[in-house]
Amino acid sequence: MVKPQAPLRRTARSSALHILSVTWIAVLVLAVTSRPNFAAFVALALVGLVVAVSNAKYESLREPFVFTDLSLFSQLFSHPRLYLPFLSIGKVVAIVVGVMLVIGGFAAEPAVARSSTWLLLLLLVVLFIAVRMLAAGLPLSLDPCVDQARHGFFAVFVAYLMNGLRSATFAILQRAMVASPFGAGRPQRRTDVIVIQSESFFDIRRVCDAVDSSGFVQLDRARREAVHYGELTVPAWGANTMRTEFAVLAGIPSAALGYAQFYPYAFVRRACISLARWFARAGYATLAIHPYYADFFGRNRVFPLLGFERFLDIGHFKDAARAGPYVADAAVAEAVISTLNAQGDRPRFVFAMTMENHGPLHLEQVLPGESSSRHTLGEDASWRDLTAYLRHIENADAMIGRLLDHLRASDRETVVCFYGDHVPALPHVFQKLGVIPQHSDYFIWRNYGADTPECRNLVAEELGSVLLHVVQDDGNRAEEPCASEKAT
Repeated sequence: MVKPQAPLRRTARSSALHILSVTWIAVLVLAVTSRPNFAAFVALALVGLVVAVSNAKYESLREPFVFTDLSLFSQLFSHPRLYLPFLSIGKVVAIVVGVMLVIGGFAAEPAVARSSTWLLLLLLVVLFIAVRMLAAGLPLSLDPCVDQARHGFFAVFVAYLMNGLRSATFAILQRAMVASPFGAGRPQRRTDVIVIQSESFFDIRRVCDAVDSSGFVQLDRARREAVHYGELTVPAWGANTMRTEFAVLAGIPSAALGYAQFYPYAFVRRACISLARWFARAGYATLAIHPYYADFFGRNRVFPLLGFERFLDIGHFKDAARAGPYVADAAVAEAVISTLNAQGDRPRFVFAMTMENHGPLHLEQVLPGESSSRHTLGEDASWRDLTAYLRHIENADAMIGRLLDHLRASDRETVVCFYGDHVPALPHVFQKLGVIPQHSDYFIWRNYGADTPECRNLVAEELGSVLLHVVQDDGNRAEEPCASEKAT
């Protein structure tokens, strides 16, 4: 994988934006510390730090550092296991050395007299206005790789930051939400509806025939019994679960969200139309389940705005079984089943997200001989991450079997939608295989009616609408619906 690189000769606007942004940082540090050499060093070091972080992110997730990643900075400290392992030893050493140099530089340089404070403040204001104007006029596609290859990393990072934090970003999101397909209608049947968002789930057999099919037995059976199944085009690769999550719940394509597409939940500030609210209008009990901390990605704030009445987070799973460092998929399946078995006359809409297969996978232990039971690529250390991934896929497959077996024996009509949020962050494995998978997988299954399975590839924002079609029909399709025009 090649990181996006800007041409040696950039446009005058992007060059000016880069230079003035660095100058603004230097002037700000100078105004605070009264140390000119230190201020210049900090400005350059900060750019270098962001570049190092961006390179680390791209190596793992095929996306550069973007402005919304700043809002996730606090999670680096509250959930370090999810982020720090993606920094190589070399990058960590460079960051530590840089911090030590900053501290040393501050101590070594004496402060100059503060005789021009007001001039510095005026310069900060002028530079900020200039940066904001340059950012607004920079031609951008909102594809970070494309934009950075054209204008350079730091100029694009600053432009996204300046443009993305405008009030227009919130307004664009609100207008897009009004166009959600879930704004009208209600179910003609009151069936229970279960949506499972499976962490990093996709059928890797599509890109690697060396993988043993024994880990996909329940998936294959579900497909044979499904109403629809196929590949799912998702707006995320290796991470950024909330992008796919929002696309499914809102039914809105990422491109329509503008700058909010990079972290939609950060820009949701009021009650809005969603798949959950569609069911809530019809009297459904709406429940979200995620066996991790409720404030992760701000779900505890956003889910009520999306129409969820209740949210079960990691507190509900304090005694649940773990598979590796996270709550096991089996425990999530039992939580869903318990919800379905609970007393009450209201139908249920349950949106459950799993966590078990969340990386970093290279931290997990793989025992000797374990690889050969899951694939035929051998026991070489370079395949250990793949083996760890397949171990969790087996558990996700067992979760499918446990849930569908329960529903086959149930007298409550239930529809299940199961999908992967993105492909796993296994760049080195995929590079060795010579593939870059882009699509996850889904199926929609129900325990009533007579259906002929239809293989139908979808984009994430279509999944909810297709699910509602299945919920509302009578369970005996006379003819199959037309495949999506967006299908790949």
